[in-house]
Amino acid sequence: MTPASGGIKIPFTEHLGVQLVEMNKERAVVSLQKRPELLNSWGATHGGVIMTMLDLVMSWAVRGHYGVVGGVLTIDLSVGFMKGSFGDKVTAEGRVLHGGKSTAFCESEVRDDKGALLAKAIGTFKLLSDKERKNA
Repeated sequence: MTPASGGIKIPFTEHLGVQLVEMNKERAVVSLQKRPELLNSWGATHGGVIMTMLDLVMSWAVRGHYGVVGGVLTIDLSVGFMKGSFGDKVTAEGRVLHGGKSTAFCESEVRDDKGALLAKAIGTFKLLSDKERKNA
């Protein structure tokens, strides 16, 4: 898949400015440039933005792992924050740890532009069939 959007339009993450950098069978990577409207009251990238990146990169990892450009639904997401992000850019990487027929177990992490670990997540995702996507 090509970086940019991978053929899928996700208006919310486009609004945030999250960019797909890489997606293949092994992993997915997204990045985001710091902007004032994405910061919290003390000048760090807002935790909700970080959580969105963790969730998004795992869904891209699922698409890359299965080789699909279809719907992926988050079933469960658990996030641990380690450090605030004060750099100019944050990057998230996601991987599928185990993929079944329609369910994938994933992990992801976000790092700042100096490589410091900011947050980690684990998540469970479901591949949606065409019929399920229309009813989701």
